[in-house]
Amino acid sequence: MTFIWFIVWFIANLIGTNEPLLFDPVNGWAGTLILAVSLDLAGAHASNTAKRRR
Repeated sequence: MTFIWFIVWFIANLIGTNEPLLFDPVNGWAGTLILAVSLDLAGAHASNTAKRRR
């Protein structure tokens, strides 16, 4: 998920205007990066939990 986000951001940054990642305050790109990382981590945690319950 994070790798796909990076590809989309990189293409959008090349085609459109320069969009820096700002974390103070968080802009849209940085917010979606945080979301992508959290989904990746949550997915890894959920798959490890599901394997332990079997």
